[in-house]
Amino acid sequence: MNSTVYNDSDNEFNERNDDTKSPIKDPIDKKYESVASVRETLIEHPAFALGISAVRRCHRMGRFGLEEPGCLLITGVSGSGKSTLRKEYAKHYPRRETDDGTVIPVLHLELPAQPTIKNVAERILIALGDPLFARGSAETMTARIVTLFRNCRVELVILDEFQHFIDNSSEKIETKVADWLKHLVNVTRVPFVLMGLRRCRRILQGNEQLRRRFSRQISLEPFGIADKRSRRIFDTLLRTIFGSLPVTCVPELTSDGDHIEHIHYATYGLMGYVMTLITASVEIVLEEGRPAIDRDVLGRAFSESIWPEGRGRLNPFHARFINRPLTNAGEPFFGYKS
Repeated sequence: MNSTVYNDSDNEFNERNDDTKSPIKDPIDKKYESVASVRETLIEHPAFALGISAVRRCHRMGRFGLEEPGCLLITGVSGSGKSTLRKEYAKHYPRRETDDGTVIPVLHLELPAQPTIKNVAERILIALGDPLFARGSAETMTARIVTLFRNCRVELVILDEFQHFIDNSSEKIETKVADWLKHLVNVTRVPFVLMGLRRCRRILQGNEQLRRRFSRQISLEPFGIADKRSRRIFDTLLRTIFGSLPVTCVPELTSDGDHIEHIHYATYGLMGYVMTLITASVEIVLEEGRPAIDRDVLGRAFSESIWPEGRGRLNPFHARFINRPLTNAGEPFFGYKS
């Protein structure tokens, strides 16, 4: 996997190539391998590094088996990089088999779209490798989780999409979830990292003890361009990405210019959308044999991969673009708080 690391000392992004895959000889497959490699590129920007550092701190303290382990809540809008952060951190602590059994230092999973305490307990048991994951009541499942946490030497749990617990739920259900989570943290003494949209903070508001456990909270915010420092960071990010692609880019994309504003309008400054836009642009260039990524390619990539209705004055790369964030009803970033 290609990885781009932000270096605080020199304020630059440095590319690291960890790809060990064997080359694909078929020309068509090779094109798509290039597209896939772009999509899988990890961008370790400052906010990402802050998130990794916060999870690591939570993990390290959790190894001491404190009676009240410190937990962490990470929030952010869709596309801000929460799931990428979860997977990247867990990748460095893989499950392994030993003479004493399976060891799972970091247990991480995504919550179901319509979670209940029982089906979440079931999903945790599946992740732990329990062959009887569906058997028993929520109480007996929870007891097995506690036992398996100890046997598998679980040091940290990361639960993604936590907002599902409050979507379309009643206050009574939210209270039960908060109590169950508090109990699990108390009994296992394992720190939990919860990830989700901003509204998942609501589940902590009605439970004082749980709120205290998750007093450490960080938010993964979109890149901004409102001030010089923010613009410089976003510009450096874009230059590094464009400079490391398997296709050519027109010179304007690797120099300071109004393309920065237009890419920001097209992606809302969210890493997930930035990579979607650029990946689609690479695919267009490779598919059509075009000489380089230019404004026209970016415009097509936006309407094809981010917003089909984004054409004409509603396309950030059109000459007569309306020059405002696309946050109105029916637009791609409606509901995203500035």
